[in-house]
Amino acid sequence: MLGDTAPFRIAGNLYFVGTHAKSCHVLATSRGLIMIDSGGIDTVDAILGSLGTLGFSPSDVKIILLSHGHPDHAGGAGRLREITGAEIYMGEDDLKYVGFVPDHFLSDGDEIALGDTVVSCLFTPGHTEGTFSFFFNLVENGMTYRAGMFGGSGGNQLKKPYMNRPDRRVSYLMRGAFFKTLDRLEEEHVDIMIGNHTWQNDQDRKYERMFDSPENPFIDPTEWQKHLDKTREAMQAIIREESKTEFVNYAHRGASETRPENTMTAFYEGVALGANGIETDVQMTLDGVPVLFHDDALLRVTGEPGSIGDYTLAELRKFTVKKDGMVDRIPTLEEFLAAFSWRDITFAIELKGEGAEQAVADLVYRYGVDCKCVVTSFVLERLRRIRAIAPGLRTGWLKKDFADEDLRAMEAAGVDELCPRAENVTPERVEEWHARGFNVRPWAVTDDELMRSAYAAGVDGMTVNFPDRLAALTGK
Repeated sequence: MLGDTAPFRIAGNLYFVGTHAKSCHVLATSRGLIMIDSGGIDTVDAILGSLGTLGFSPSDVKIILLSHGHPDHAGGAGRLREITGAEIYMGEDDLKYVGFVPDHFLSDGDEIALGDTVVSCLFTPGHTEGTFSFFFNLVENGMTYRAGMFGGSGGNQLKKPYMNRPDRRVSYLMRGAFFKTLDRLEEEHVDIMIGNHTWQNDQDRKYERMFDSPENPFIDPTEWQKHLDKTREAMQAIIREESKTEFVNYAHRGASETRPENTMTAFYEGVALGANGIETDVQMTLDGVPVLFHDDALLRVTGEPGSIGDYTLAELRKFTVKKDGMVDRIPTLEEFLAAFSWRDITFAIELKGEGAEQAVADLVYRYGVDCKCVVTSFVLERLRRIRAIAPGLRTGWLKKDFADEDLRAMEAAGVDELCPRAENVTPERVEEWHARGFNVRPWAVTDDELMRSAYAAGVDGMTVNFPDRLAALTGK
């Protein structure tokens, strides 16, 4: 059985044996074949048919190198190993995507040798957590050329709806890893670019030209950089677009400009005014119940003495939160999530005081909002603690401004949302922060001018006391 694309020799000892949608290449060495990507489980027969057409047998395949674990590139590897006896090499971070255990895990800089051919393997995460790119020499008409394959240059998997899926849930920092990968790959010289999809290197058109051109159309030292530039521009365009389409209007402590803050009344009003996100604060009662309250002291909004931690929940129930003649009680985090978890909104939960991390993580997962929630704090150590408890949760650091050492600390701690004061937001800084993979959500948006300038800078969300005015600005 043959696929929808005829097998052929590209250059030197490199052959294409895949299909139009699912590329597969082999390097014919003096000791057998190195296969680069396996296609999907549905293309195994087509690959075997293509090998036969070229005069190879299944037993010739000795090594299968996988660029990443997505099923259209690695789905056929397990079956091909059963048929050929080959050994599979892939990045360990992509093990979760495949239904088999490879024979070897790749490390950055590995050189996989078979016979007279050596493939250099560079760790290039972004498309997936464990993506690898491959480079090797080809001899064509007495000349040596460097061939290269970017292991994963598509950006669709770095769109927020995909990254936020329950079965996916990838840190926004993967975007930063993707941009760093592009920087690294720009240092590689490539004469012959191969794609893990045929359209990445315009393979069909080049194949047609091979029959009427004295020059090998696959030899093009300019194509690699053009592809990297196009890939970078496409990723930047996704981020710019999502700053509008995926923008989150967070009602700060609910609609706190007009309602008693951090109360159910304020939260319901925030949603009614157009917010698609709610920001709130968590503190622990004396008897260990997480409740929603901002200040260390009760006095400002309740008129009562002491702090939240001085009272049990039953005692706090006797107090009310007041604003302009309106009153409501202090809610628990569980009451809030029970009322709002089913809604199509995003949650920003700020850790106030000490000791709330485990309780917050437990309730976030119990109510199934882990994929639409960011846990924030002004204290980086609290974010480290909750990530140790729940590594899959997104976290955000609240800070007046961010120096480069702060950004490095965030990257090291796996914190993927950057929350500066709105006065420190500029388009240039937002572009820089996005290039490092951070989601950007300013706070202290005190007036309409700050709100408009921050939105124009391309931020991903904003925390405001007046969600109706922000909704009018964004049109959402």
